[in-house]
Amino acid sequence: MDALNLLPQLTYLFAYLHIPKAVRKELYRRRSTKDRMRALLREYAVILRCNDYDQGAVDVLLAERGADGMRDLGEVEAVVQAAKLGAVVVVDDPWGRELAERHRLDYHGTIWILERLCELELLAPVGVRQHLAKLRELGIRFPPQAANDLLERLGEQGI
Repeated sequence: MDALNLLPQLTYLFAYLHIPKAVRKELYRRRSTKDRMRALLREYAVILRCNDYDQGAVDVLLAERGADGMRDLGEVEAVVQAAKLGAVVVVDDPWGRELAERHRLDYHGTIWILERLCELELLAPVGVRQHLAKLRELGIRFPPQAANDLLERLGEQGI
């Protein structure tokens, strides 16, 4: 959601946004993203740094994942933290979704978020299409069929 500058709008969907350490670290790789994230953490009391999680559980899940584990650190931390907090987890990665299901967590992804923001009239249908095009341009993966189904429901041309 940060790639689309939509983190503040998520406060309309969730009471709190807990940002795992690994996700912040990934976002902090670029100066502009780091500055924006730090500003959001200062400005919005509902956007929180979440460092409190069971490192042992994270390590076990990463070991289970094998060689791909470190690439999935953000998903693992998000799922472990959501399980501890009894929260919904936002995850698009298929393995992250599988992990959320195994932990019996509610989870949603980018397509669901864009649809909810549109329903709340915080985002116009054309904006949904523009955001999906931007994600594709940035190389951020999302389920294309689900995206096109949403765009069709909104009366927009598919991507």
